[in-house]
Amino acid sequence: IRSTLKVHHSMKRPLVAVALCYGGGLLLAEFLQPPLFALFLVTFTVLALALVWSRARLHLLWPLLILAGWTNLVSRTAIISPHDLRRVMNDTPALVTVRGTLAETPSLRVFERDEQESWRTLAQIQVTELRRGTNWEQATGPIVVCTMGALSANFFQGRAVEIAGILAPPASPVADGLFDYRTYLARQGIYFQLKVSSTNAWLVLPAGRISPPLSDRFLAWS
Repeated sequence: IRSTLKVHHSMKRPLVAVALCYGGGLLLAEFLQPPLFALFLVTFTVLALALVWSRARLHLLWPLLILAGWTNLVSRTAIISPHDLRRVMNDTPALVTVRGTLAETPSLRVFERDEQESWRTLAQIQVTELRRGTNWEQATGPIVVCTMGALSANFFQGRAVEIAGILAPPASPVADGLFDYRTYLARQGIYFQLKVSSTNAWLVLPAGRISPPLSDRFLAWS
């Protein structure tokens, strides 16, 4: 009777063990970053064993969930492309011009300092090219763009743009216990921030989407 009650009690929360195993894989990825190919190989091996070996299928489910979380986070942070921004750039701030596509419609933020309001626009760009000096070079990866002022409605998700500014890794927290913006972005696969002094540094390119997405048009209508 006790064993039956334990099984019945555990079945009330069947996803607790799933979440714990997957979360354990994410924690492993925070401290251990093995080659992505090796993780894929181990994951597919365990999956094949679970499909073929029916008796051990339930026991192999838990390591498979751990490997899934581990592989997912490592695949987001691993350097795969030879043109990855982390290969092209270093930690030294540099004056650059980037070309890419807006991954989302820019959002306007209001900041107050010394009882004075200032407007800043935050956007995320999927970079395709980068210029330092006079030569363009191929570069790939997402970046966050912080611009002083408000952009016009011509800039929306899917729009191809060219922006000039200072590219550098996001700042680390100035003291222990404060919000770590750099780590927060890194978990999303973003390792660089472009600081732009004016909206005049933004240019619209002919490629890409030419009309706002449906969600933007709905918000403007509503």
